[in-house]
Amino acid sequence: MKIALIRHGEAENTHPDEQRQLSADGKQDIMSLGAFLKGTGWHFQKVYHSPLVRTHQTASILAGSLECETDPWTVLRPGASPEGVSGELLTLRPNEAAALVLHMPDVARIAAYFLGSSDSSFYVPPGTVLGINLPARPAPGSGLLLFAMQPEFWASQVS
Repeated sequence: MKIALIRHGEAENTHPDEQRQLSADGKQDIMSLGAFLKGTGWHFQKVYHSPLVRTHQTASILAGSLECETDPWTVLRPGASPEGVSGELLTLRPNEAAALVLHMPDVARIAAYFLGSSDSSFYVPPGTVLGINLPARPAPGSGLLLFAMQPEFWASQVS
């Protein structure tokens, strides 16, 4: 199974946390990320996201590029546990690519869990994607990092 762990795009600071929306730059970064992910050849069935506004907006933009649907997973709310996410991944088909849109520090914590590293090893800026290959039954340390791309890197790749 391949997963794309994605931190939501840059968000405005004009609303309470749960209602924050993507900024114009954040939307543009995610549109570029969608083009990048489409170019990977991974076949995404859905873009899973936390129930918060900024992750839903990020997922909707990505789903448009990837020609798939979005699906809110409460397990991806701020404070997401790696074990909870791992359990949800077991409900997917092993050959499915899953895009997961969530928050910091959860992205770092989940990546570290699957890669067998310390979560302090990762800082994931808004709009960043970590591509990880996992076995059919994900376990701590069982993943392989395939790519880690920040907006400034993949934006130049798709232009």
